[in-house]
Amino acid sequence: MLAKFIDLQVNGHGGIDLLSAETIEDVRKVSRSLYKHQLVGYLPTIITSSIAAATRALKLIEEVRQNPESGEALILGTHLEGPFISMQKRGVHPPEFIVAPDLEHMKSLLGAGLIKQVTLAPELPGAIDLIKYLVSEGVLVSLGHTNASMAEAEAGFKAGAKTVTHLFNAMPKPPLTGLAQVAIEREDVVIQIIIDQVHVSNELLVQTLPKIMNRFIVVNDAVAAAGLGDGVFPFGAMEVKVANGQARRVDGTLAGGVATFADSIKIMQKLEISSDVIQASLTTRPAALIGVNYLDLLEQSKKLSKN
Repeated sequence: MLAKFIDLQVNGHGGIDLLSAETIEDVRKVSRSLYKHQLVGYLPTIITSSIAAATRALKLIEEVRQNPESGEALILGTHLEGPFISMQKRGVHPPEFIVAPDLEHMKSLLGAGLIKQVTLAPELPGAIDLIKYLVSEGVLVSLGHTNASMAEAEAGFKAGAKTVTHLFNAMPKPPLTGLAQVAIEREDVVIQIIIDQVHVSNELLVQTLPKIMNRFIVVNDAVAAAGLGDGVFPFGAMEVKVANGQARRVDGTLAGGVATFADSIKIMQKLEISSDVIQASLTTRPAALIGVNYLDLLEQSKKLSKN
């Protein structure tokens, strides 16, 4: 079966963590593992880290992006998840590398590779100006890992942010107000959400999906352990333990996903989501959000497979 899905948030796969990858071959292992799980394209995701670590990872990723090979999911650019995020909603992101939005810091990363998406917290000092700058450079801004009030979230979208990173995770959950409520209420916001029965309960999905049916995107937030079963695996400078379909840091903090899109599809089918909506959430919608022609992407992958 030809690869067809797109994931905008992949930290790693098949035993390799993209932030701590040491070689170009390591990055290719991720791309090959994803291709086997029917991904045609993806955004490697670099979590909060030092400039040196992020730059090194970006350069390895860029080399593979520019030189794709047969049997690989195509790299469509990189997703920077941090370091401009909320200390209170950091999840497993290392606190020592979380910083206030800084233009020069951002420029140093933009120069290391093609960055398609940046996740940041809009309430931080300087965030609004950085959002405006990124938008002017053609970079998609996603709001996430945030403790923003509704007014602060609105300001982020007004400045040019177009989407939200893993809805309900690393942000206040209902009935608390904040980014999640604003994103659901605004019909111009594309919502990225992890559907694996771990990050978001089916009950919350039932309440939410009907409100965003034509504008949600499924992401896996996959970590190195994805596709390998239980065990201990790298995630940046830390380790995560996978058991019972969940990846968690040693202190119990949820640390990304280990499910597949096949799992997500089964869950959505049980929730009686139409096949057209399911397919769009995994293919054409994510492509359109990052400015990629989905049919052209399929054609590029087919050409590589013939070589």
